[in-house]
Amino acid sequence: MKKKILIILNIVGLLGSLVWLFRAPDWEPLVTSIGLIASLITLIYTDSDGPSSPNMKQKGGDNSRNYQSSGNITINKNDKR
Repeated sequence: MKKKILIILNIVGLLGSLVWLFRAPDWEPLVTSIGLIASLITLIYTDSDGPSSPNMKQKGGDNSRNYQSSGNITINKNDKR
């Protein structure tokens, strides 16, 4: 659904930039038109409808525990401070 809305908005913007290009031929509307054409091609030929969450699996063996942390962890380190 998001992708369809983006394509429609891109086409509207592209039509506006083409009208701008024909009424005032300059480099700014040309660059805008080229950028919108490139983004429209990208939107049409990509498959996803947005970022998806990755599939993560965590397995542990018998008599073990699974730890998940946001940084490095050390297990079985006998460091006394």
